[in-house]
Amino acid sequence: MKITYKSIIFILSIIFIQFSCQNQEKSKTQNTEKAAVASSGNVNATTSEASPESIESLPYELVCMVNDAYMGRKQFPVPVGDKIYYGCCEMCVDKLKNSDQYRYGVDPLTKEKVDKTEAFIVMKSQETGEVYYFKSKENYLKYKAKG
Repeated sequence: MKITYKSIIFILSIIFIQFSCQNQEKSKTQNTEKAAVASSGNVNATTSEASPESIESLPYELVCMVNDAYMGRKQFPVPVGDKIYYGCCEMCVDKLKNSDQYRYGVDPLTKEKVDKTEAFIVMKSQETGEVYYFKSKENYLKYKAKG
């Protein structure tokens, strides 16, 4: 059997896809971990009983800033200029380095563009791990009060 350049590329593509951040089994495990962390109270921003003083932003290094998801463990740091963004896989690292669209979110209260390294990050959904990026803690508290 003759191995061609195209065959090698095809095989490498399959391997890359298997280990990418889209791996469903990994995602199921991460969602379970996220729910466990959130229900234990370690994610203060999602608990309704928490006082405003005790609410803190999610740790940046635990959020994939491409997938906008709390991952529950440290992500790959991605230095861009004097800021550090975080991604869950090499594909995310590449996107953060090469496209500013992944480095900004939108504040749900004011609809302002927010740099993800300066945002107040909270859980949008404990089930999926999805996050919101607010310009400030005050914006988050106003948004939450609107209910």
